[in-house]
Amino acid sequence: MIDRSSKQILAKNIRHYMEQNNKTRNEMCEALGVKYTTFTDWVNAKTYPRIDRIEQLAAYFGIEKSALLEERLPAGAIPYQKRPTQPIPIVGVVSCGVPLLAEDNIEGYYETSLKDITTGETYFWLRAKGDSMINVGIHEGDLLLIRQQNDVDSGDIAVVSINGDDATLKRIIKKEHAIILQPENPAYETKIFVGEEIASVHIRGRLMKLEKRF
Repeated sequence: MIDRSSKQILAKNIRHYMEQNNKTRNEMCEALGVKYTTFTDWVNAKTYPRIDRIEQLAAYFGIEKSALLEERLPAGAIPYQKRPTQPIPIVGVVSCGVPLLAEDNIEGYYETSLKDITTGETYFWLRAKGDSMINVGIHEGDLLLIRQQNDVDSGDIAVVSINGDDATLKRIIKKEHAIILQPENPAYETKIFVGEEIASVHIRGRLMKLEKRF
């Protein structure tokens, strides 16, 4: 049984193409060989024509049959196309010595567009804490897409652990015989590690993308 919405969609589309082609109901009835009352019931969504009549209508207007059967988009609208995604874990706590993706760390998963990740690499999302990176737009609760790696280039923003402390997000500045962890908020202290202290700095991953949370 044809539902009411299908009748309404077809009726609306018939009226649209009649107007587009400047056709009257009498002209349509004559061209299709149908009674005026029958055609009127179609355009008023009272009855639904047989499939051969729908094909006849499509051929008359020079369009695909689907153009009559499917809901038309508003002028200028762009059809929504779902992008392929992959679930990436959201890590709540990242401590030195505990595997990043340990079950106790994972608080859920976030569907991540495949265009944002590279095949063969390991990624996780981290919830931003505090305001030490606000000058680059990172605020409490924002989601940070991290690519797991144990080294980054100087100037990159990375997740790092110092000895057994929880992970922190800072800009990494590399100097000869020194690593600098630079916050992006003047209220916080820049930390400099030199000589043997460098061994206490463990890079866990590089910031790849920020998802704002308001």
